[in-house]
Amino acid sequence: MTFLFTCPHCQSQTEVEDEFSGRTGDCVVCGREITMPDFAGVRSQANRPGKRKKSAIWFVAAGLALLLIGAGLIAAIQVGSRTATKIRTGRQRLSSIKNMEKIASALNAYATDHGVYPAPYTTDGAGRKLHSWRVTILPYLDEDALFNQIDKEVAWNEGENQAMIYSQTPTVYRHPESSGWGTGTVYHLVTGSGTLFPSTGPLGPRQATDGATKTILLVEGQMQSMTQSWMEPYDLDVASIGGAINPPSGKGLGGATEGGVCVVTVEGNGYFLPETTPPLTVQALISPAGGEPLPDDVLDEWASAER
Repeated sequence: MTFLFTCPHCQSQTEVEDEFSGRTGDCVVCGREITMPDFAGVRSQANRPGKRKKSAIWFVAAGLALLLIGAGLIAAIQVGSRTATKIRTGRQRLSSIKNMEKIASALNAYATDHGVYPAPYTTDGAGRKLHSWRVTILPYLDEDALFNQIDKEVAWNEGENQAMIYSQTPTVYRHPESSGWGTGTVYHLVTGSGTLFPSTGPLGPRQATDGATKTILLVEGQMQSMTQSWMEPYDLDVASIGGAINPPSGKGLGGATEGGVCVVTVEGNGYFLPETTPPLTVQALISPAGGEPLPDDVLDEWASAER
């Protein structure tokens, strides 16, 4: 067995066999006289049970410390990941709401000029659907040039309009997570009986007698409800969607923004409604004149504070 010996004169270290234990001689480096220690005693001390026990305890403690450090790192990574996801989701909501508030402002500007909101779609003489309301309000979004390029006499996907489907999409109609979604949009009106857009013709802000702060004007739809093009005359029928948010069926509100749905009321303010919002509350908010007993702060109650 070898031992590491340090010369007391030159501090050089040399491996020495235990057979030289206790002997005197010259240092191979500095040449000065040195005496080897009693290696047998050192070996005996190292092999004592107490020493081995302390070493074992030290290794166990070191192992536990490493485990704790590892667990701490994993927890930190998980917390960091959740925080990053939360920040990303919050930014997504804000961006979508900003888009929707701009669209709502254009819808309200149109209503100011015409007394009512635009019809969900335009038609030709035979009653065939041509274009979405999204085309109609382009001048109110400062998109006059694009509005003038569109042939309003033929359908959105016919003639020269067909080439525009894949080339020009107003930024405001793009959801913030729309990468890879083509030229479609998830921003819709809710149409049908008991809405701002019944089959008899669109209503105006003044006809939202339930209150401008308690009547939804614009919503996000499910991915399945995304249009082929923002010009396509397609919206959400109230009879089909009910009041559930992000339902398993895929037919309803939400789905574009994680955890709920972004909406804008007649007054023009945007909110995020979580999936836990009761369907009856959503239905009451869609109705402009249903007389449902909703508190004035209903959207503040259900809307997410993480805006």
